[in-house]
Amino acid sequence: MFGYVVARKEGLSPEELARYRACYCGLCRSLKERHGQLSRLALHYDMTFLILLLASLYEPEETCGESCCPPHPLKKQSWWRCELTDYAADMNVALVYHKLQDDWQDEGDPIKKQLARQLRGAYAQVKNRWPRQCRGMERELAELARLERENDDVPDRAAACCGRLMAEVFHWRDDRWTETVEQMAFALGEFVYLQDACVDLEKDLRKHRYNPLLALWKEPRPLAEYEPMLLMLAGQCAGCFERLPLVRDAGILKNILYHGMWSRYHQARLRKEQQKKAGKQPQPRQQ
Repeated sequence: MFGYVVARKEGLSPEELARYRACYCGLCRSLKERHGQLSRLALHYDMTFLILLLASLYEPEETCGESCCPPHPLKKQSWWRCELTDYAADMNVALVYHKLQDDWQDEGDPIKKQLARQLRGAYAQVKNRWPRQCRGMERELAELARLERENDDVPDRAAACCGRLMAEVFHWRDDRWTETVEQMAFALGEFVYLQDACVDLEKDLRKHRYNPLLALWKEPRPLAEYEPMLLMLAGQCAGCFERLPLVRDAGILKNILYHGMWSRYHQARLRKEQQKKAGKQPQPRQQ
């Protein structure tokens, strides 16, 4: 379920895009320093949203610079970091470790098994540093695995697991804003889980994998029929977001919540519409 909470880069100003990328580069540096080169394979843009949101809320001190790296050995890249970057790096490792474990169990992929083993030590460090968050991940993923085994046909139950997991990850500090942040993250987690289920309907059916929407309706439906459900969750997420006193990077955050996190769904709908149109084209006559 990675690759959903990202910006629509075409909608960012040059300055916003540069800051967004610099946040990502800072996360990459933090992963290497805290968990070694291998952990960089776990890097995803999704965690930049966590950094940007909480940094906007709490405004910690930032450090910045320019440096080369393995993906960009010839040209220096700008980066910035704060204490939330290190927290996001730890959460990134934990989430990817569990994702690799899940993929290995579902697909029997030996490469995923080996990568999970190599990240086991890093995950142990993260769990020692952030026990509540990691216990929450393990609890919700175990519950989700149970629902999958039972082919549970209530999508809300599976989505709530992802919602509670996301709320644990976004719960960094206890203060007056904690409840609102958790509510926003819960709705975001449900949205991401159910959007992933929508996008993967046909693939899950073909590979006989659990999908709560298939368990409920037994067969794929047109993607447009799922949009009201996603709009409701996106609205809940946005409502909580708008209650937070965010100024710094507000434009990037709104771009992600109102545009970017819909990208995979809209791409899937466009692809289906194009396939449908192509299927209606007349076949050439045999000569």
